[in-house]
Amino acid sequence: MKNPKIFLSVLFCCIIIISPLKAETEKWKTCLGSHCILFQLPPNWYLTNRRSNGQTTKLDHFRTNGLVEESGREIIPALVILFKSSDNKQYLDPILHHLESKKYTMITNIREYYNLQKLNDTKEKEVYKFIGMVGTFKDKEDTIIQHYITSTDEDFGFIIIITCYESVYPMIQKDVKMFLDSLVYEKRNSQWKFANINDQLKKAKELEGIANLRLKTKQVDEITKALGELNDACELGSTTACELFTSLMNVGR
Repeated sequence: MKNPKIFLSVLFCCIIIISPLKAETEKWKTCLGSHCILFQLPPNWYLTNRRSNGQTTKLDHFRTNGLVEESGREIIPALVILFKSSDNKQYLDPILHHLESKKYTMITNIREYYNLQKLNDTKEKEVYKFIGMVGTFKDKEDTIIQHYITSTDEDFGFIIIITCYESVYPMIQKDVKMFLDSLVYEKRNSQWKFANINDQLKKAKELEGIANLRLKTKQVDEITKALGELNDACELGSTTACELFTSLMNVGR
């Protein structure tokens, strides 16, 4: 939107219309190409940053509002989901990917290992989609709890990090359990086929333009469609679509 007055008008409209509907939303689905991760979070968690290069990487950052510990200090837990294809487009071994991706976690004291999304019922050889662990590390005098979860599908890898100060972790323990219990990998048929990256980015800008026109109508059904189009444009690599989608998902907070 080139006219800032129009943008502010639309944003104010979204605050009124979308926020009551969003409060009931707990199911999330984030995708890149044919790869999707589904999960649930309570409405006190919200998306604060989404970035995608449209092909090999995507990052989602969720957080809560500040949680106040006994000392009065405000702590903000965070949840990050990272999609990343292998650098050489080779098959990623789940165990090796888990070990090699430990550079993304700061855990020094492992409390527990766990697995998620069971894929078979054979007791002799149980197979799971996600490998996880929870542990702690120190930041000066504070103890930080962190969950580190990985998964793979062919040449694509996934990394999930949940980070929270131990002092307020009991406040989000049920939230984390909800997330872990609902976490599922799902494969989809990619809806897009492009000859090259330029065609892909052109489509992203086209979707973004359509979404902006829908937002100007200030109609609930059009705004809902616009959010879907901005989400698609973001996934295809439009930075501005990612930023606008995130902003609209957070109006009223």
